[in-house]
Amino acid sequence: MKKSAAYKVTDLLTKVILTLFTLVALSLLFFLVQSRVSGRVPSVAGYQMYIVMSGSMSPAVKTGSLVIVKPMDPEEIRPKDIITFRGEIESENITTHRVVEIDKNVELFFKTRGDANEVEDPMPVNANQVIGKVVYSIPYAGYTFYFARSRNGIITILAVLITSISLELIRTLRAERKKNKQKTEKDGEVIVKEEV
Repeated sequence: MKKSAAYKVTDLLTKVILTLFTLVALSLLFFLVQSRVSGRVPSVAGYQMYIVMSGSMSPAVKTGSLVIVKPMDPEEIRPKDIITFRGEIESENITTHRVVEIDKNVELFFKTRGDANEVEDPMPVNANQVIGKVVYSIPYAGYTFYFARSRNGIITILAVLITSISLELIRTLRAERKKNKQKTEKDGEVIVKEEV
């Protein structure tokens, strides 16, 4: 019996969606474990990831975005670059704002401002506070990472992985069973023809 085109499309879409969910869940699990084990922010190939939880950089960087930050020498930073920096050295307070002016009189300082803000940040950013330059932002992906760090997020990731693996296993077993059934029916036809 031939499968209809609609069935084939639905089957393909299901596989694609399950694969995407599995890849997202595995990525989140990897970054979560990496962050917990190292005690640092998640990173890939030296690029660090931060979640933007305010609208001060809208529309360039929306609330809930995941920003990819490249650590770099502060001397390479230019006006109009978006940088991520600590409020104070070793501070937990992380900010992502645009450089509006560079001051090199005595030490290297950056005057910054959020794109949505009317005024510059009250304190200039010392070069030692700079984490790096934002090279990419993924809108709303930060919400997913934020959720993944919670207890419910971990349970959801594990549930997605278990469901995805189970569905793929069921699909494989059904295909194998169908293949064996067709082979048995074909072998039966050959035997009947030989007897006749």
